[in-house]
Amino acid sequence: MAGHRLRPQRRRCEGWGREIASARIGRPPQRELPARRRLEIIEAAYEVFTAHGYEATAISEVAARAGIGQGTVYRYFGSKREILDHVIDLGIEKVTDAMRPRTVFGAADTVDDLVAAVRAAVARLYDLLEREPHVLRLLVVEAGAIDPELAHRLLGLEALTASLIAAELTRGLEAGWIRPDIDPEVLGHTIPTLVGPWLMRELLGAGNPTIRDRSMTAVFAYLDRTLRPLSPPSPPNPPP
Repeated sequence: MAGHRLRPQRRRCEGWGREIASARIGRPPQRELPARRRLEIIEAAYEVFTAHGYEATAISEVAARAGIGQGTVYRYFGSKREILDHVIDLGIEKVTDAMRPRTVFGAADTVDDLVAAVRAAVARLYDLLEREPHVLRLLVVEAGAIDPELAHRLLGLEALTASLIAAELTRGLEAGWIRPDIDPEVLGHTIPTLVGPWLMRELLGAGNPTIRDRSMTAVFAYLDRTLRPLSPPSPPNPPP
């Protein structure tokens, strides 16, 4: 972000904190308070950013949601844009926790196992969107439109996801339970795009359980056919 940012005066604040703590005779300093306060501000910002949008939200609204003064926010963060970085981290963490990558990558021994694990991960993502319907809008729409730095960061996340999928496909290919003629790198980028359009319907408010189940059934049937080794041709019938 161009221009100067308002930065919290950390050393001065820490000095004041030590003086106040020493004046409270018999009361131990709350060393965990700064980390807890930062988390409270980030969680409050996540709630108002996802509810009203980043651009439409003022720092005063974040402070009000956190139950603190506006000046307290600036003790911990230099700007609204800085808070957004941490809010994006929180949103990515929520998506990652929902999908549980460890149940998808490195756990399968067959195409059936892999397809079932990916389908379960996508189902958990839909469950997250049911609980927090605006998290996807924050990550996909708003963050990418705010500035090139965030857009590049989200592209990096897509590249990381694609590389993890490609590594898993390579593992299955080398073990012989994925067909040998696939291109793991290409499919690593392609597989997320099979789910993407149906997630976009959630952004538009057009998703419903019937459409989700129908789309997932079609997508994962296609994925199964793409990955499963081809059956050897049946031997010809002997002549009579």
